[in-house]
Amino acid sequence: MHEPAGDMVVCYILDGVLILYGIILTILYCRLRMRPSNNIADYPEKQSAGGGIYAGLTSKTSDTYETINMSKKPIV
Repeated sequence: MHEPAGDMVVCYILDGVLILYGIILTILYCRLRMRPSNNIADYPEKQSAGGGIYAGLTSKTSDTYETINMSKKPIV
């Protein structure tokens, strides 16, 4: 059997590691959010629907869903 005091020490150490990990992640997230985003040039402007990467994405003239012809009679 394990000693109850020994198990509690391990639990406290793991809790400390978890709290430290949470603090570090919170600090890194806040630094990322507080940083001014002056890099507008990194994001290209949207192109019009008539050109660029959207050139071949026009809708077809036929209907997407076509009716299935039921020429066979069901077997009874």
